[in-house]
Parts: sequence; structure tokens; C-alpha cells
Amino acid sequence: MVVIPTNLSAPGVPDYYEYYLGWMAAYNAGNQQHNNLLVEAFRCARLAEEFGQAVIKDDITLDDEY
Repeated sequence: MVVIPTNLSAPGVPDYYEYYLGWMAAYNAGNQQHNNLLVEAFRCARLAEEFGQAVIKDDITLDDEY
């Protein structure tokens, strides 16, 4: 998943892109065994995209093919 910031913000909406960066930093700091950190980072990235704070490219986590 590639997350690109848009540098947009809306009043009253938390900066989910910054939350994404924090969770990814925790995951990359040697905590790769804790999958919940990565799941939370992806959740924040999707929220950031929903609120216009980021754009997600190459999202392989949402495969529709089974």
C-alpha cells in the first residue's frame, strides 16, 4: 500500500494521515510481529483517504478476486 498525503485538512477531523505515520513507525521500529500495528496503520490510511487527507495507490489489501 502506498499512501500519498494531500496536505488537506477539515476542521474537527483528526489528522488520520499522521496517525497512519505513527502506527507505521511503531510497526517498522522492530515490532513486525505485532500484526495489529499494521492493521491499525491501514485503517488510519483508509480513513485519511475518506476524509481527503491522503490518496492510496497500489492497495493490495482490498482484493475482490477469490
